[in-house]
Amino acid sequence: MKTGNTSGAFSYLPIARMYVRMRELGYNAVDQDLADTNAPCYRDAASMEAHCKVIRTAAEDAGIEISQVHGPWPTDDTTAENRAKTLENMRLAVYGCHCLGAPYLIIHPQMPYGWGREEDADFALSLTVELMKNLMPDCEKYGVTLCLENMPMTAHRISTMERIAEAVEMVGHPNAAICFDTGHTNVYGHDLGDAVRTAGKYLRTLHVHDNDGKADRHQLPWLGTADWNSFTAALAETGFDGVMSLETRGPVSKNMPDAVRDAAEKLTYLSAKALADAVENSR
Repeated sequence: MKTGNTSGAFSYLPIARMYVRMRELGYNAVDQDLADTNAPCYRDAASMEAHCKVIRTAAEDAGIEISQVHGPWPTDDTTAENRAKTLENMRLAVYGCHCLGAPYLIIHPQMPYGWGREEDADFALSLTVELMKNLMPDCEKYGVTLCLENMPMTAHRISTMERIAEAVEMVGHPNAAICFDTGHTNVYGHDLGDAVRTAGKYLRTLHVHDNDGKADRHQLPWLGTADWNSFTAALAETGFDGVMSLETRGPVSKNMPDAVRDAAEKLTYLSAKALADAVENSR
């Protein structure tokens, strides 16, 4: 089973060095960050293509697979005008996946009332389904699968894995799937294994990290309250064959002395490897 981490964990390095460092540690895949829609690559398709060409060359030279891409976030979904802009940016992100050779784009559900409240859960669900359906022609054209991610906002019914699976089912397209974020489920106090089973046949990508069950802290596995035995057993049971992809810097700070940061990064990689091994050993 392959192991990966977010490119953001290595953003302190120049692109030419970032993926080399990941390979040195033992990773063979990356969750490439294309979240910032204020970045120059979101000006137009030519800018996105040029940006992604540099990334793809560096990753390929280092032997790192771009297994998934983190799409636009955060987004402001509170007005029709803003949602139209989000759709435009999402289309550019789908094209970015194509340029990177990445099969999966991870996106988030629509939150039309902001982050702190949800007046009409069905409206939020319908907007999410509409967004995904509108992106399906681009996904078909470029061979990209959208992976809708569960969220940690407990004020939103759309955040839970049950609602995420419902949205993907409503889209009803082979290019619509799920990204399971372990830390987000743990904020709800829900069992990770149960969430894997709920995602079921739609599960394609992972964001793996831990927390105290109170807030989305992106800690290393085993430093919080999540049940990792349940998680790995369910992945083995359901036949998941994707990447054990972390979404954490672990205990790493760019301010650390080189030797300390080196040890912290190695520890972070070993957590991904231990989880991947546990899945393989449970098959």
